[in-house]
Amino acid sequence: MPAIKRSLPRYQPSPIPVRSGRRHGRRTGFLWKLFGIFALVLMVILGANFALTSAAFRIAQVSVAGTHNPILVQGIQHMGIQGQNIFLIDVAALTARIDLLPMVASADLEKQWPNQLQVIVNERTPVLLWQTKKGTYSVDKHGVVIAPASETIGADSLKTVIDMRNHGNGGKDVAGQNIHPGARVNEAVIAFAMGVFERLPRVVGITDFTLLYDDTTPATLVNGQNNAGEYGSYVVKSKAGWLAYLGGPLDANPLDNRLIELQQILALAQQQQLNLATVDLRFGLRPVYTLKS
Repeated sequence: MPAIKRSLPRYQPSPIPVRSGRRHGRRTGFLWKLFGIFALVLMVILGANFALTSAAFRIAQVSVAGTHNPILVQGIQHMGIQGQNIFLIDVAALTARIDLLPMVASADLEKQWPNQLQVIVNERTPVLLWQTKKGTYSVDKHGVVIAPASETIGADSLKTVIDMRNHGNGGKDVAGQNIHPGARVNEAVIAFAMGVFERLPRVVGITDFTLLYDDTTPATLVNGQNNAGEYGSYVVKSKAGWLAYLGGPLDANPLDNRLIELQQILALAQQQQLNLATVDLRFGLRPVYTLKS
C-alpha cells in the first residue's frame, strides 16, 4: 500500500516566564553598590578631616640633632613648628628657612609619625673672630658671619682680627653693609688672615701680636689698580710697638715671601739695635722700614 506522508505539527517555543524578583534584585544590587561608594567617599572625607584636624597629628616635639649649641637648638624649636599638622608641613620650605640661619650650613628634615619632627643640622664651624666697633663675631672659612662671640662655643680659642674700617665708619664695612650674623666677609680675606696666624709664628718666631684689617693705608697695585677698597690691607701690630704692613690676598708677592722679608728685617734691627717703627712689605721684593725718632 502506498505510504502516507504526514507532517508533524510545527513546534512553537513558549516564552520562559520572567521571575518576578529578578528585576527587583538588579535594582537592589545597584543601590547597594551606590551605597558602598557613598560610604567609601564618606569614610575618606571623615578620615581626611580627622587627619587634618585631630590633635594626634599636630607636631608635639621637634628634636634637633647634629649640634649641642643650645642657642641654635632653641632657635629651631621656636620657629613656630609645634602645633602644625604633620601632613601639611612643607618640608622643602621649612628646610630652606633653617638653612638661612647663620649658624647652619645645611639641614635635613624627617617626619616621625604621628606627631614628631627631627631636624638634622650641619653647623657652621667658626675659624676666626671678627672684631668691629659694634661687636665681635665669629666667622667661618667662607666668610659667613655666624654669631656674636658671646654666643659662639669655643670662642676663647679663636684668633681675632680687628677690623679698623668699622671703627671709623659707624660699624659698617666698605660697602656700607652692617657686620651682623648672616653677613659675609670676603672669603679670600678670611683665608689670608688664617694664613698669617698660622705662618707668622713659624716663619718669624712671633706669637704675641695683634692682626688689624684696614683700608686707610695703600695696598699693593694689582694690574695697575689699588685693591684696598675691595680687600683691605692687613697690619701686624707687635708687642714691641712696630707695625708691619702685610698687604692683602691679591698682592703678587706670596705671603711666605713677605714673612721671610719681615724676619730678615727684624734680625737686622736686632743686630744693629734699631728701633723699628714700621715695616712695609707690600711692594714685592722692595720692603721698606722706618725707625722711631
